Amino acid sequence: MATNRQRLHEIVDSLPDNQLEAALCFLAEMGDEEVVEPETAAKLDAALSELGEDVPLEEVRRRLGL
Repeated sequence: MATNRQRLHEIVDSLPDNQLEAALCFLAEMGDEEVVEPETAAKLDAALSELGEDVPLEEVRRRLGL
């Protein structure tokens, strides 16, 4: 039974030349993990928890200090 790494090599070896650049870009992006600061992560979590909630215009203005 082939390992995941061996299977991946087989798949890459079977790709036509015109698809190699796209595969390379895709795999390179997978290795570039973005570091998210704790403060940013907290803001993202808060935004996700509000997803789908209506926010009145007055509240938006208040949050933006307008």
